[in-house]
Amino acid sequence: MRTTWTSHESWTFECLNCSAAWTEELEVRHCADGHGNEAVVYERGGHPCMTPWLDRCCTACQSQNVKALAARPVAHAEVPRARGGEDVAMVFHLRRMHAW
Repeated sequence: MRTTWTSHESWTFECLNCSAAWTEELEVRHCADGHGNEAVVYERGGHPCMTPWLDRCCTACQSQNVKALAARPVAHAEVPRARGGEDVAMVFHLRRMHAW
């Protein structure tokens, strides 16, 4: 049995020559064969590409002295709790009184 899943990764690159920094978004396809083996394919813009830490050139000075860092996940804001029925009833009451 073959299991396949896709994840989204952001990678940050920093040139150690000119200090330029940029971020790339990659789709990562993982494919497991059910026997403990796994293959990983990186895609940029729908096309297969090399792993993010190999063969990178600086976009500014074309130097090959580039450091790749996996970008940290973005913290999402906490979802506010739903209001209770009493709060909603009070809002409708205030609206009827044209106080809100």
